[in-house]
Parts: sequence; C-alpha cells; structure tokens
Amino acid sequence: MFGAAKLTGRFWFRKTWTGKLVLLAEEERPRWFGRGGLTKLRWRDARLLDLAEAPMRTLMTLERTYRAEYGAGPARVLQAVVPSGKRGAIATPLGDAASA
Repeated sequence: MFGAAKLTGRFWFRKTWTGKLVLLAEEERPRWFGRGGLTKLRWRDARLLDLAEAPMRTLMTLERTYRAEYGAGPARVLQAVVPSGKRGAIATPLGDAASA
C-alpha cells in the first residue's frame, strides 16, 4: 500500500508510565493521497532493525564514544575539608579510642 519509509536520523526518548525508556525514531512516509512525491514526517517507536540502518549509525557511535570517555577518566581522590577556625589543629578520627 505504502512505499518504504525512510529514517531521517533524528531520534528522541520517551518515558512510559512504568518508567521504561523508549527510543523514538523520525521517518519520512509518503502521503496517502500524495502528489509528486510529497512526504510526511512522523515519530514512531524504534524497532531493533532500525538501529542497523545508516541514518541511525550516529546514535550507535555516540553510545560507543560516550561509554569510552565515561570509564577511562582519571580516578578522583577525596580530600578532607578543614574548617577555617582549626587550620593548625590536628584532627583525630572519630572511631579512635582517644575520642571515647
């Protein structure tokens, strides 16, 4: 009935009532009574095969680079914050026998 719909490469996420994230994909569809190849843009839930198409490859590369940068960062070191009134004082740990 209709010709094949083409993905535009634009995507979005929506949240369901149960809290799941659903990927939305934008596609170009021919109009029902279209004249001269007019198309209509519409959003629909993405299927698994949509991720294999060329316009959605940017989404897949984005996922790979984001995860690579997220895990490869330098380790953060926690530093204690000393109150301004006790700069020269030696702090004793709370679990030490001296504070009991």
